Amino acid sequence: MSDTSSVLGGVRAGPPVERDIEQAITVLKKGAYLLKYGRRGKPKFCPFRLSNDESALIWFSAKEEKHLKLSHVSRIMPGQRTAIFQRYPRPEKECQSFSLISHDRSLDICQSIHGNMIYTMVPDM
Repeated sequence: MSDTSSVLGGVRAGPPVERDIEQAITVLKKGAYLLKYGRRGKPKFCPFRLSNDESALIWFSAKEEKHLKLSHVSRIMPGQRTAIFQRYPRPEKECQSFSLISHDRSLDICQSIHGNMIYTMVPDM
């Protein structure tokens, strides 16, 4: 299993989950627009992608490339539980939302498309 699968996949539960995780990694390597909740302003759609070596999540915000090293992610929190999500709650997207928690911040994301492809990567750790 790749480093990304272990960080993003959490506990493995057999081949179907593993296949979902691999599909989600493939989607993120190609790139996907996700709704990013920030500390200021309203949520915005940002292009996200996984680095080629699967060590970082990269996105563009305000014309600037930003990244989060996956090794810095200490916890993945499903749902909309952070204070940032609470500013603009979308209860209908609760099951498609998650936060990557690092040292002193969170990256709060909502999958905007239907289905579980991205969310399957982030079970409660």
